[in-house]
Amino acid sequence: MNITLLAFLQAVLSLFAIVDPVGGIPIFLVLTEGLSDPERRKVLRFAVLTAFILIVAFALAGSAVMKYVFHISLSEFTFAGGLLLVVVGIREMVHTSRGERPAAQQPDDRRKRSHYQALAVSPIAVPLLAGPGTIVTVILFQGQYGQLFAIAACVVVFALALVILHYSALISRLIGQVGMLAVTRIMQIFIIAIGVRFMFMGLREAFPKMFGG
Repeated sequence: MNITLLAFLQAVLSLFAIVDPVGGIPIFLVLTEGLSDPERRKVLRFAVLTAFILIVAFALAGSAVMKYVFHISLSEFTFAGGLLLVVVGIREMVHTSRGERPAAQQPDDRRKRSHYQALAVSPIAVPLLAGPGTIVTVILFQGQYGQLFAIAACVVVFALALVILHYSALISRLIGQVGMLAVTRIMQIFIIAIGVRFMFMGLREAFPKMFGG
């Protein structure tokens, strides 16, 4: 299988748009409000590690489960996954337009030391970093390019997410709410476009004669 650097960069950019750590900055800051910087970094590291392990597990076993447990072909999953990404992108655009992104109201006990791991796992790791769109995309990359390709893309994207959220307070001050909203909206458009591309790929694989194959 001939995998080019361009294909890898496209995969990284696609996965980065879906994880969208920049758009997750306001949510992360609200969820960790009241924590000291060391405590916030501790929550962040645990959250990113948890999300990464979960996504790698899907990269390793997702296609096998899809094929042998659910008896779903790659073309069927590609189309359904693309449709899901389109729905996710549109839903997120509606939520950000209404100011409804999930976040704000968390009970005070979330901020207690005994609840750091629970906070890191949910909602930061899942679904903020490792949501349905991320899982679907990684399984699709694994099916198209192989496990090492998918895992390598995950390493790059989650490393970027770790750095971005580590400096979330600074980034929030630098670009402001309007800037983060603009970046988030661009990422949402990319998610919809990626979903449409996956849908066409699934149709092309299922009905090659319709597309001149």
